[in-house]
Amino acid sequence: MTILHLKKSICRSPWRCGLPFIPLLLGCFGLWASPNAFGVNPPPPGGYPEGPICSPPSWNAGPDLPSPGVRSVGVYFPPNGKFYAMGGRSSDSAGSDFMHPFEYDPATNAWATKSATYPDNQVNNMACGAITALSPITSYIYCVGGSAAGAATATARVFRYNPLTDMIETLDAQDNWPGNSSGTILPGGFALAFRSGISLYPDLYILGGFDINVASTNQIWRFDPFAAVGAKWTQRVNTPMGVMYAPTCTISTPDFGTFIYLAGASDYVGGTVIDTTNSFKFDFTANTTSSIAAIPRATGETRALTFNGQMLVMGGGRVAPNPSNEVNIYDPVSNTWTTGTPFRRSRLRGAISPPTPTARVAFGWQAATTIVVSR
Repeated sequence: MTILHLKKSICRSPWRCGLPFIPLLLGCFGLWASPNAFGVNPPPPGGYPEGPICSPPSWNAGPDLPSPGVRSVGVYFPPNGKFYAMGGRSSDSAGSDFMHPFEYDPATNAWATKSATYPDNQVNNMACGAITALSPITSYIYCVGGSAAGAATATARVFRYNPLTDMIETLDAQDNWPGNSSGTILPGGFALAFRSGISLYPDLYILGGFDINVASTNQIWRFDPFAAVGAKWTQRVNTPMGVMYAPTCTISTPDFGTFIYLAGASDYVGGTVIDTTNSFKFDFTANTTSSIAAIPRATGETRALTFNGQMLVMGGGRVAPNPSNEVNIYDPVSNTWTTGTPFRRSRLRGAISPPTPTARVAFGWQAATTIVVSR
């Protein structure tokens, strides 16, 4: 059982593949790059001829994970080029929560369990992102909220992990996530976005949440790690409907600007977690939401990636015929959906990273009760 890598398409045109911005948010978890980060070249005089712009991607197997697992968050950390699976658990039994980060090194094609210890065992269903500033010493993976295996309560605490020093720090209680005022709400969808073209670092946005065994929520919160203690969180406009466990990511296009997109989300109806086709975009500059074409299949409990200027929703879902291995691709320019290369096995609740230049899928449920190492 192995981790999967999705090879990035080879783009002939950075303008069509979404690479002309500095810094450019390429994934939901904080990858940013210069215009030529992937070795692409500007178009020749007169532009490119009509026809396919990018070569097809493909999935390839990688090394085994250190443990079966689920409900981890995949994060790519640009300063060292490594992938981290943050939090999660090895089963649904109480006490099975992971207490240390897992690190994947693409250079050695191997996993390691790190020494840093999480501040508590409420590390399932967290919202995490790598917030990188100008210096590696001010770059961290921030994680918000979470619950323990088998628990009906949730934490609001925020901690940060420095992969370069393998140290974890918990932020002041005044910087706890305000979206969990009841002590029972988990973060919903989440994404990183630069507030403006001159911002030196991205903010972390949380869209919606899950009031455990009660309902989905609709608040949007922005987290600024460099704001003063007690002033790091700002509430924004509400989502159009309650959303939880929602695939969410940020896309920049030269003609349409930068927005946070959400497509497919779980909801809680009649005492049951269900999949939906809820889809919209959030303009974090204007603080408004608007509709987009709905994802063609109901899904939830998965992640979305920004890939070649498009949104990839990776499998997910728990209501039959889910969980799925389908990859749905949304093009914000045409406001249409297509289907990409499916990964090898159905998966939900996996640890997924953005293209670096490959996307990675690790862990996850193959069915609602079967947890696997990876596939």
